[in-house]
Amino acid sequence: MTDQHPLTDETIESIHEDYSSLKIEFDEALRAAADWQLEQVLEWLKTNTEDYVLEDYYSTYFLIEAFLDDFKKAMRPTTTQEDN
Repeated sequence: MTDQHPLTDETIESIHEDYSSLKIEFDEALRAAADWQLEQVLEWLKTNTEDYVLEDYYSTYFLIEAFLDDFKKAMRPTTTQEDN
């Protein structure tokens, strides 16, 4: 993840400069979507992060590639509810 959330105020402004009459509603909708997605990310991390930590006598390991693959799949599912 980046240090900065992708839906910054500047990004939102650039998306809808020509639609100033709808600015407030559009801002609120985009911010709500960003907040919802952030909540989904945090919930997934709380629930799943431990699955990628391995410990042995010598060290603790974090399975970065497996974590990133599963995280991407969870955030951008390729199947619909009906497919499952």
